[in-house]
Amino acid sequence: MRVLSASLLSLCLASSLAAQGKNLLFYGSSYSVHSWGYNVPDVVRQIAAEAGFAPPRIVSAIVGGATLQYHATNPGQIAAISGSLPAGQTWDHVVVQGSSLEVTANFGNVAAFRANAVTILANVRNHSPAATAVLFQTWADPVGQYFYPVPWAGPMDMHEEVRGAYDLALGDLNAAFGAGAAVKAAVGDVMALLEWNSQWYEPDLSHPGPAMTLLTAMCIYTSIYGGRVCDIDADFTPGSPLALLLTPHAIDAATWNHLAGLADRCAHPMLRRYPGSGDHLLLESATDTAPLTACPVEQITLGTALQLRLRSMNGVYSAAAGALMIDYFPTGAPPGPAALYPEVQVLLGRAILTPLASLGTPLTLALQVPLTMPGHSFLVQGLALQASAETGNAVFTTTDAHELMFF
Repeated sequence: MRVLSASLLSLCLASSLAAQGKNLLFYGSSYSVHSWGYNVPDVVRQIAAEAGFAPPRIVSAIVGGATLQYHATNPGQIAAISGSLPAGQTWDHVVVQGSSLEVTANFGNVAAFRANAVTILANVRNHSPAATAVLFQTWADPVGQYFYPVPWAGPMDMHEEVRGAYDLALGDLNAAFGAGAAVKAAVGDVMALLEWNSQWYEPDLSHPGPAMTLLTAMCIYTSIYGGRVCDIDADFTPGSPLALLLTPHAIDAATWNHLAGLADRCAHPMLRRYPGSGDHLLLESATDTAPLTACPVEQITLGTALQLRLRSMNGVYSAAAGALMIDYFPTGAPPGPAALYPEVQVLLGRAILTPLASLGTPLTLALQVPLTMPGHSFLVQGLALQASAETGNAVFTTTDAHELMFF
C-alpha cells in the first residue's frame, strides 16, 4: 500500500506541476503598460492560454520611467525575486525592458545598459539557477518626433542603434551564463516592418497604442514558449476571454492576424516555419476575401482566389529587382533549406513564378488557382537581387517562404 500511495502522490504532483504554468518576472517601464487593466504581462498570459498552455504566474515589477540600473540595484526590485513566489518555486523567465532611450549614445549609456542586464540575470539566477532572460527590444519612434533629424536622420537610424544595443546585451548574457541563457523578443524589428507608422503609437509618438501592446506580447510569447502566434486558433467570439481583453481596445481578429504574421516573421529563425534572410523584405499572402498576412500557410483548392505581394520595406530594396520563386512537394515533406544558402527554402532552379521586376513598387500576383492537388503544397519565396545585411549574402536577399497547401 505504501508503494501505491507513493505512486499516486507522484501522479498528483506531476499533474499539479503540469497545470501550474510558467513563473514569469517582468522588469520594465511604461512601454510595458498601456493601462493597468491592459498591459503586456496580462496579454502574454492570455496568449499563452489561447495556445493551450496553463496560464503563467506573472509578477510585474514594472516601474514607469525606470532604467535597467534601477531594476538591477533597487532593493525592492531585487526583493521581488525572492519574495514573490511560493516557497520552493523558481522563475522560468525574466523579461527585461529598458527605458526608451537608455540604449542610445546620445541619451543613455549603452555600456551601463549591458552591464545592468547581466546584473539582473545574475540576481534572478541567485534564486533560480535555470532562469532565462527575455530581452524586450524596444522600437524607434515615428517621423515627427523631436530628435529627427538630429541626432538621427530618421527612424531607421534610431532603430539600428537600439537594435544593436540589445544584440550586444544578448551576446553578453549568453557569454556570461552560457548559450541559451537569454533570447530576444524583437518587437522593434516588427515596428520596422510596420514602417513606424504613427497609427500604432500613442499621440506622444513614443508609447505603444493598444495594438502595439498586443504585438509586444506576441513577440514575448514566441520567445518564452517557442511557439508561433500564427498557429494559435484565437477565439474572438463575444464573451470569450480574448475578446473581453482586446475588443474594448478596438482590436479584432483581423488586427490579431495581421500582427501575428509580423511577430512570427521577426521571431528567431529556429521558430519560423520557412525562414528567409530576415531583412527589410516582406512576403504576404491571402486567399479569397481575407486580408494579406505574413502568416506562412494558406489553404487552397481549385478556384481559390490567391494573392501574393512582395514588398521592400523602408525603401531598403526599392532599387532592386525582385521575383517570386516557387517549388512543390508532398505536404509535410518540404525541400528544406539549401545547403549553401540556408535562407533559401525552395529548390534552386525549380521555377520562377514571376519575371524579375523593380521593387520600387510592390510586386503583386493575383490568380484563381487552376488546379487541385490534395496531399501536395506549393512553396513560394520572395527574392531581391541585392545584398542581405542579415546573412552577408552579397548577391541576394530572401523573404520567409509561404506554403500554399491543397486541401
